[in-house]
Amino acid sequence: MSIKYEDIIEAFLSKITEFELLQLSDEDRESIIEGYLKRAIVAFKNVSNHNLSPIYDDDIKDYIFELPDITEPDKDELIEIISEGMIVQWLKPYVYKQEILENALSTADFSTYSPAELLNRVRETYTNAQKNYTQMFREYSYNHGDLTRLHL
Repeated sequence: MSIKYEDIIEAFLSKITEFELLQLSDEDRESIIEGYLKRAIVAFKNVSNHNLSPIYDDDIKDYIFELPDITEPDKDELIEIISEGMIVQWLKPYVYKQEILENALSTADFSTYSPAELLNRVRETYTNAQKNYTQMFREYSYNHGDLTRLHL
């Protein structure tokens, strides 16, 4: 069985609302989203027992992960975990956005609508997404891992 990049990207896009991505050219948008995908895979590769090295399929003109020993529920689980990792990668730039940081550092009052409060909310969202992603691949590792490789 195989997983197409397109399947993972669709799962990711169904979880976010990003109007700036819609304003980009198709080529730029695909490049950015594939960057999120590649970084999410790198983070998950060490946990997964599957070979997550993509293969280019000329028939469908897209990359796939060829996973011969995977079942349909496992496929859905992998798509969900990797797309969640893409959310973490998508949020990361917002945490370090220069305008937000400059406003937060120079704001004298810390009101509910201040830039400093916005930065806190963005950081909180990023932290929650990161925790959720980490928990998902811990559960995956626990459910699908090989405990004989542990040195107990």
